Amino acid sequence: MFVVNASFETEKKFEEQLKQKAKKNKTEIEAAKGNLSFECWKKDSTDKVEYVFVSKWEDKQFFQAWISREEHVKEHKEANKKKTKAFFEAMEIKKTLRFYEAGEEDILS
Repeated sequence: MFVVNASFETEKKFEEQLKQKAKKNKTEIEAAKGNLSFECWKKDSTDKVEYVFVSKWEDKQFFQAWISREEHVKEHKEANKKKTKAFFEAMEIKKTLRFYEAGEEDILS
């Protein structure tokens, strides 16, 4: 099993954008070949919000295929073209990715 933990943290005023991203990711990931599950966790503080997406895959190769599909790559390229320096400064998002491999039987035996 391969587990992906993607954390996105930003100011509270940009929470709606993260919520829309979570909905889009849920729909796309759940339909992906090799996906076992998708969860979204939320953490609030006074001025920040963090969304953590956790997806589980049969194997790393399925995640890599999903992340490198043409539609996804094109979407990121187009988004980067549209973003200006002012946009980046206004909506700063801290993104952290973590990847895990191994099943419980491998770890606890």
